[in-house]
Amino acid sequence: MEEKNKPPFLSPEAEKAQNKPLLRLMNLPVFSDEKELAEVMHVDFRLIRKFCGGQKYFYRRYTIPKSNGKSREILQPCKDLKALQSWILRNILDGLAPTPYATAYVKDKNLLHNVSPHSANRYFLCLDLEDFFPSISDGRVANIFRLIGYSRRAAFFLSALCTYDGGLPQGAVTSPALSNLVAAKLDRRIAGFTSRRNIVYTRYADDITLSSNNPARLCKAMHTVIRIIENERFSVNAEKTRMVGPRRQCRVTGLVKNTDEPRFGIGRHKKRQMRAIMHNLLIKGKTDRKYDSADSIIGWLSFLKGVDQVSHEQMNRTWEFLLAKSGPPSTH
Repeated sequence: MEEKNKPPFLSPEAEKAQNKPLLRLMNLPVFSDEKELAEVMHVDFRLIRKFCGGQKYFYRRYTIPKSNGKSREILQPCKDLKALQSWILRNILDGLAPTPYATAYVKDKNLLHNVSPHSANRYFLCLDLEDFFPSISDGRVANIFRLIGYSRRAAFFLSALCTYDGGLPQGAVTSPALSNLVAAKLDRRIAGFTSRRNIVYTRYADDITLSSNNPARLCKAMHTVIRIIENERFSVNAEKTRMVGPRRQCRVTGLVKNTDEPRFGIGRHKKRQMRAIMHNLLIKGKTDRKYDSADSIIGWLSFLKGVDQVSHEQMNRTWEFLLAKSGPPSTH
């Protein structure tokens, strides 16, 4: 039986001609295979084929500790492969906007943009997507490039340059942007479902936050949200699923809800901890942690300025007071 809705097969030449207007309209580089891709990248096309044919040989694997005591695997591409990925990021992916619900890896957005939409609510449902980057397959990445307008062959090579062992590697410069684009349908489906129920939704990479002033409504919505997540080929980490109300400290993606006013900040505990570190470093000349230094504290204050202006002013005054009292910290 003939499949009436099946799109007709297009030759590479016809496909290229069909896709050119869309790519030019989006101000994206035009190419239809690895040779034309190499031309616009100004590299030898054999280099592209080499990286696509033996991906595991061009990444360095190592682990870094996580806050929960476990480790996170990092796959760092070699210098030449990173350069090609950077070209893809700069010339293609940077021109594509994720959904407004995605707040990680987005220019001019940070943790504060993820939690601010929830400031007026008192009940929170936090979900974690398990193995977020590796769970995004090379086929789904290729489909993103196809949707943009690239030919099948071009999409294959772009995807191969950005993936490792069939998924997105944590460590490739293209992985954050691609993850947001792949998760765009997930964002739209969850937001479409929750907005009709007065539930606020945001996503910071693999951290999903839902909030409401009606706890029963959140509980009832959870099962549908998880079903949407699984239908979009992601998995929920059950161990990290939690519901938080006004009787407990509400921490969302590292920031704490202020009990006195509708805003998020770093919380009292973190401020006490940082005051102690500043005091030990400047007054005693050492801290219990090897990586504490004046540079690390200045970096932390810079981060704090973007996510909690009130606490930044308080902590900056403390730092300047201790500096004036003790003088610059020793570099030994």
